[in-house]
Amino acid sequence: FHMGEKKKIIQVGVGGFGRSWVDILLNSPEWEAVAFVDINKDALDRIVEECGIEKNKCFLSLDECLEKVKADALLNITPPSSHKEITVKSLKKGLHVLVEKPLSDNLEDAEEMVRISEKYGLKIMVSQNYRYRKIPRSIRSFIEKGKLGKIGYFSVFFQKGLRSTLLGFRKEMDYPLLKDMAIHHFDLARYIIGKEPKKVYAESWNPSWSWFKGDACLIAIFEFEDGIRFNYFGSWVSTGRETTWDGDWEIFGEEGSILWRAEKVEFIKGEERENIEIIDLERQDRYLSLLEFYKSIVEKRRPETDGRDNLKSLKMVFYALESIKSKKVVEINGT
Repeated sequence: FHMGEKKKIIQVGVGGFGRSWVDILLNSPEWEAVAFVDINKDALDRIVEECGIEKNKCFLSLDECLEKVKADALLNITPPSSHKEITVKSLKKGLHVLVEKPLSDNLEDAEEMVRISEKYGLKIMVSQNYRYRKIPRSIRSFIEKGKLGKIGYFSVFFQKGLRSTLLGFRKEMDYPLLKDMAIHHFDLARYIIGKEPKKVYAESWNPSWSWFKGDACLIAIFEFEDGIRFNYFGSWVSTGRETTWDGDWEIFGEEGSILWRAEKVEFIKGEERENIEIIDLERQDRYLSLLEFYKSIVEKRRPETDGRDNLKSLKMVFYALESIKSKKVVEINGT
């Protein structure tokens, strides 16, 4: 890929997870970070000190920043409840927006954000960084070549004992695992299988030892197109074995199964096992999602994980939530 000139970007939210994004932006060949915004002065002082960012590029107010700074795009790394306000403001100023997942903490706001971006003819992209990695892309490629045959069912088993700095606002959320984490796995499921979900039944709960206010455990059964079933089990309060952030995956087809655990991906047929070839990527993870955002602007096309597509992953979250509350199987509309 040969890039044109650098594009200018503003980052909003530089504390917590946002801090790691600062390094990624500063190391990007395609982007020039022209401003950083955070309502917390300490977070801004920290990046001035640690990253050598000029103080005049730091703002406590987004409004002031948008008045004073010319940019092509904005990177929105704020808590989900703030995504809509910041994104809409930026779109109205003519900026493309790359937003950290989830697109919003509710479906109505997410749909409105997408509508507004389309009205202004601007990109809104969600950084679903899990799918911008080598292993999911390798598995999808293997499936597309027909080596698994027709897929019947697949499962994800995810276990973490989430403590430390990552807790933050998640500790107080009503459904932290479902609303903040499961979107990664649900989006990966759509991406890897290449099909859309049709209905869901889900249950969530909090074990007696949980340090979260809201439910930190979840089971969900999805029915995808072609009758494919997807079984999901996740926990953020594991006191024993932990999986990777990707979780442990098993995908069963008529020709065999794929087992993905950590960095090992195998195709299993009867007694035979073979390692699946891992394809090489020019970049991966958030570096690749940032590159995809840039390319979509330059090439005047929709980014792979644009808002319209991401609504389909987000619907998996919110229809699962509806199922939890109603204790019924819920149809997933409009996917």
